[in-house]
Amino acid sequence: MSLERAFAEIRHGIIVTDPEGRVVAVNKVAAELLNIQEGLVDLPASSIPPGRGIVAVLTTGRPVWRDKVAVHGRVLEFYHQPFSEEDRLGGVVTSFQDVTDWEAKERELESAKQQCRDLEAIFNSSFDEIFVTDGQGYTLRVNKAGQGFYGLDEAAIVGKHVSTLEEEGLFSPSITPQVIREKRRLTSVQTTRSGHKIIVTGNPVFDERGEIIRVVTNSRDITELSNLRQRLEETEKLMDTYRTELARLRKERIKLTDIVSNSLAMHNILELAERVAGVDSTVLIEGESGVGKGVVAAKIHDWSKRSEKPFVTVNCGAIPEALIETELFGYEFGAFTGAKKEGKKGLFELARGGTVFLDEITDLPLNLQVKLLHVIQERRIMRVGGAEAIAINVRIIAATNRDIKSLVKEKKFREDLYYRLNVVPVVIPPLRMRKEDIPGLIEHFLAACGKKYELRKRISAQALEYLVAYNWPGNVRELENLTERLVVTVDSPEILPEHLPDHICRVDGKGEKLLVLDICPLKEAMEELERQLLSKALASFPNTYRMAAALQVNQSTIVRKLHRYGISKNLVSYREGEREGETT
Repeated sequence: MSLERAFAEIRHGIIVTDPEGRVVAVNKVAAELLNIQEGLVDLPASSIPPGRGIVAVLTTGRPVWRDKVAVHGRVLEFYHQPFSEEDRLGGVVTSFQDVTDWEAKERELESAKQQCRDLEAIFNSSFDEIFVTDGQGYTLRVNKAGQGFYGLDEAAIVGKHVSTLEEEGLFSPSITPQVIREKRRLTSVQTTRSGHKIIVTGNPVFDERGEIIRVVTNSRDITELSNLRQRLEETEKLMDTYRTELARLRKERIKLTDIVSNSLAMHNILELAERVAGVDSTVLIEGESGVGKGVVAAKIHDWSKRSEKPFVTVNCGAIPEALIETELFGYEFGAFTGAKKEGKKGLFELARGGTVFLDEITDLPLNLQVKLLHVIQERRIMRVGGAEAIAINVRIIAATNRDIKSLVKEKKFREDLYYRLNVVPVVIPPLRMRKEDIPGLIEHFLAACGKKYELRKRISAQALEYLVAYNWPGNVRELENLTERLVVTVDSPEILPEHLPDHICRVDGKGEKLLVLDICPLKEAMEELERQLLSKALASFPNTYRMAAALQVNQSTIVRKLHRYGISKNLVSYREGEREGETT
């Protein structure tokens, strides 16, 4: 092969310049890359894209490598090498190629490296311990916080199985094997070699086949949360037991991201809400003020096929009686003095394919109850002053905080409307009847208020006990308002009992928390709490009638349960008091 042919066959661009900086040779690839098809030879090097590098080599006599130049939207990388002739500079050979794709890949690689550096920084800057194992339980990573927890470098832990670390006394118990067995997120309390108590949450990571490939454990030292370490441990054990037992009762298909619920009662309600969301039956939600009737109604709408349509809330007790008919059904021009010329659509029309939530339905006047009944039956409305029925396509959900059955008996609420509304009854228990929801709600409200006001607060274990023990007559709304008040008024980062209002933080015994002091099945725990509650009531009230009134059950139920739990021996001293109570 001739030198000229070999020069032409080289796949890189080649340019040769003489000592005066003029181009003396160029191959086809170079012309194509520079997009200069003719006239390259004899051009001064300074007039072509790689000229800067060529001039630098001619000036210094030293090679210039990786000289990158943008040419016509592409990135070319030049290598300039001087050559000698008879012991003097003979010129410069420049080779180059298109590295545009390489540049993109280098940027991607650098971005990936930066992400790795960021993740590594986050990993090791976390205040909480992060402990990572593979799917069999062998340690892969431990961050700096974890190394501080255990007093060992990462190198001394990596590669060891968690059961080995547990046998060596590094921590106890290990939650990782249980996470691998049950394939779900679990929370527990560990004790480290130094005697510290840490709350541990293990999270499984699955591959596309559903197999566990990693277990990521987050741990936080909770020793400093309270000087009463033993009491804190007992409370955490009880809370962990309730969470674990209740989680087993939930169906995996319910995925809740915006409703805080740890109680079986609320889980059942939300499961029912999800089930009825798929049909258009009317729903009647009952519960005290502040329990979250509107939240459940909105969730039914969100889970339904109407979720993309409006969710219209009507507070029947907040709209004056003279205006509520026009608000609900709208009006035509001339219906009354001052009516708009074009008339006005009512809320039923504005819902157009969505859901109408009639809150405080028992405050609806009797004459409008008749009209609402016809709307439910006929799916048509008549505007005030109108002569033509308008078809509507809405779902109706109603709610009340009153005893609607009593109102029906008293003829204050129409019986036929009640049965039309009560196709699917949903009764939300007050917060005092589902206290296991309180810790989660507090954490939720602390996070929400912290984000809103940029004030991060945490709750002490003792303050949490007082809040759980309180009866919350205003239910979730009262809890939310108090949490917001504490976030904005407490100076310290931790909310302590002394920051709580006096009516919550009582010292007369009425605010004492009932506790189950050992791990046991949920049924036994509930029976123990029931026994403690009956004992406290027996000590607080003169007779079983008063006890029944306070606990809101029948007197015969009180007597039967006292016998059941073996505290009937105390009844003798109370029977006389009961007779006195009956005669006074």
